[in-house]
Amino acid sequence: MRRLFRRLKKDDGTEEEVEVPTEAEAEPTPGAEAEPTPEAAGPPATAVPTPVEESPPEQEVVLKPASGTIPYHSNLTDRLLYLFNDSMTQSQMAGPDEFTIEFMAMGERFWIRKSANGPIEHGVGAIPDEDVFVRVSDTVTQELLSAATFDEFIKVYMEHYKNPGPGKFVKVELRKDVSSLNRMGYARVQLLKLIIGSVR
Repeated sequence: MRRLFRRLKKDDGTEEEVEVPTEAEAEPTPGAEAEPTPEAAGPPATAVPTPVEESPPEQEVVLKPASGTIPYHSNLTDRLLYLFNDSMTQSQMAGPDEFTIEFMAMGERFWIRKSANGPIEHGVGAIPDEDVFVRVSDTVTQELLSAATFDEFIKVYMEHYKNPGPGKFVKVELRKDVSSLNRMGYARVQLLKLIIGSVR
């Protein structure tokens, strides 16, 4: 290793050689830290993927009008109005749906109708330009009023519509063609399908 010397002049005039330290021998600067080697730093951190929660698939909801117990009604008008205004029946109806139905039960005529984008209305007596005219015998009317559920109501109605007998019948007269009735909502709303006798 090569050493460096420097001559220093003393106060008495003589000279003295002094060894000068090289850069390699110089003391490290205080506070300076050695850079860590890749081995000392350790392996790079691996990102952990965040688990994604999958939402359960939506279940299809099948709507059925008045699927629960039907409350007591003293006449067929009130019972039909209850079924028409039931939330399930309303959910099957579209705003443009319209119908006019005239009934004959217990010796009295009454009607129920809905205009396009309008509410359910009803009245007593005959009504012009009806879609359907329905006659129900007194005995069957009492059976319909005794039905505790909509399923039972359907069963009684369809039984006496398909198999009418003396004093026990449901007679349906269509005053408009089927294609026109279907466009008005009779093909979609279960209660309307029942009234015209098209429920399977």
